[in-house]
Amino acid sequence: MTTPTMEAPVSQPKAESFLDWFRINSRMVTIASIVVAAAAFGFWFYNRSAVLKAENADRKLLAAKQSLTSGNVPLAQSDLKKVADQYPSTSAGAEAGMLLAQSKLEQGDYQGAVTSLKDLTGKIPSGPYATPIHVLLGDAYAQLAKYAEAAAEYAKASELTTAPNERALLLAKIGRVQTAAGNAAKAREAWEALAKQNDNAGLAAEARVRLGELLATAAKG
Repeated sequence: MTTPTMEAPVSQPKAESFLDWFRINSRMVTIASIVVAAAAFGFWFYNRSAVLKAENADRKLLAAKQSLTSGNVPLAQSDLKKVADQYPSTSAGAEAGMLLAQSKLEQGDYQGAVTSLKDLTGKIPSGPYATPIHVLLGDAYAQLAKYAEAAAEYAKASELTTAPNERALLLAKIGRVQTAAGNAAKAREAWEALAKQNDNAGLAAEARVRLGELLATAAKG
């Protein structure tokens, strides 16, 4: 009886040198090179696009500022709105939005300022511009005698800021609008917190005066 002969398995060619390895894996190397090149190009293109966007935003913001300086407020506001709408992710876009709101406040268009700033808070929820945006929105609400809304915006700004002195200024704003609203309890809360802080001695002194006034008013009542 003949014993069947087992055929030896066909072995894959071994890469005995770099050239051998490259010949065997040349297709894989080519694909990998294409992927790396595409990723590098994508990264460069993204960064270049961001730079161009920032440059365009800066240029258009400068033109809007020039219109504002020359006294052409309608044109300036129109240009500022375009920059804020087209470039919300840039510093120029954030600055344009705040300048637009400030211009409206100066023109007495308080509701227009509120509308612009509420839109801006949605686009810029955090970062270095978030705090001043909420402060401006609080100021606009205060001008409309919407003191509860103003206090809420000042409180948001206080949560966002990392500057102790700015937080003290915001506590003072909260105390003032709550006093104007006739909300003695919340006004006292703000003034007490302000009186305890050591970052702004002048505001701490004002807080103690305001607390005295609240106590005197309560005693009369």
